[in-house]
Amino acid sequence: MVRKGFVLVFGLMLAVALYAFLGWLEPSLVLLFNTFSILVMVIAIVYGELDGAIMGTCAGLAQDALSYGVFGLAGLSLTISGFLAGWLSRKLDVHTFYKRMVFVFILSLGQLIIWTLFYFLIFRKSLLYSQPVLYLQPLATALLAAVLIRLFRKVNPTF
Repeated sequence: MVRKGFVLVFGLMLAVALYAFLGWLEPSLVLLFNTFSILVMVIAIVYGELDGAIMGTCAGLAQDALSYGVFGLAGLSLTISGFLAGWLSRKLDVHTFYKRMVFVFILSLGQLIIWTLFYFLIFRKSLLYSQPVLYLQPLATALLAAVLIRLFRKVNPTF
C-alpha cells in the first residue's frame, strides 16, 4: 500500500515537473505531450479504475492550476477517462503492446473531446482550429503510455 501511494505521488510530481519543463522548452510541446493524461492512463491500466479516477482528479486539478484555465475542467475530463481506462482495461484484453496503444488512443481521444466540448461550452470558442497540434495529442499519449506500461511491467512483472 505504501509502495502504491509512493508511485502515485511520485508520478504526479514527475508529471508536474515534465509539464513545467516542456512549457519552458517550447510551449507548444505542452499541447502535444499531455503528461497528466499519460500519467492517468498508465495508473488506470496498471492499478484499476478507482486509482485511475483518483489520479485523474488530482492530475486534472494540478493541470488546471498550472495552465490558468477554468479550475476543474481538466479534472473532470481526466477523472472520467481515468475511471473508464481502469474499468475497461479489466474487461478487455489489452495485454499486448498494440492493443494497449489503440486502447489508450481511443480513451485519450475521448478525453480530449470531453475537454474540448466543455471548453467550447464555457468560452464559446474552439481550440481545434487555433491549435492544430491538439490533433496529435492522442497519438503521442497512446505511444508514450503504452511504452511506459511495458517498462513498468518489465520492472514489476506482478502487474
